[in-house]
Amino acid sequence: MRQFAVAILVFTVGCGGAAKTPEQERAQVFEKAESASGPSASKDVEQLEAWSGKNITLVGRFSHLNFKHGIITLPSGLKVYLPHFDNFMQGDDWFKYIGQRCYASGILHTYTKNIEGYRGPSLELNDFSGP
Repeated sequence: MRQFAVAILVFTVGCGGAAKTPEQERAQVFEKAESASGPSASKDVEQLEAWSGKNITLVGRFSHLNFKHGIITLPSGLKVYLPHFDNFMQGDDWFKYIGQRCYASGILHTYTKNIEGYRGPSLELNDFSGP
């Protein structure tokens, strides 16, 4: 029995993976986004409603509104607003992400924001990355 316990311990310690690089973590997020049942696959606000109030990750094309707010356009064409993106990315040249496939993580709000030029769901950001 003792040999069995030692073998299990050696196996579990030996299987621990090395820390992932930022590129590997980003690739893993993009792979998960391809899931047909994830929030990035939502076709309308009603489907996105299932994740309202939860911390989620969305993958889509990045654009902006008035050089201040970000927008992630999901593959279905649904747009999710990233309020005050300029403050979130302060100190970074975030215009390089425009038109690129990016991911944004944060708390989803599906109620309508009272922002001029935009009506729809929004994401309270805690992480953003692109190519």
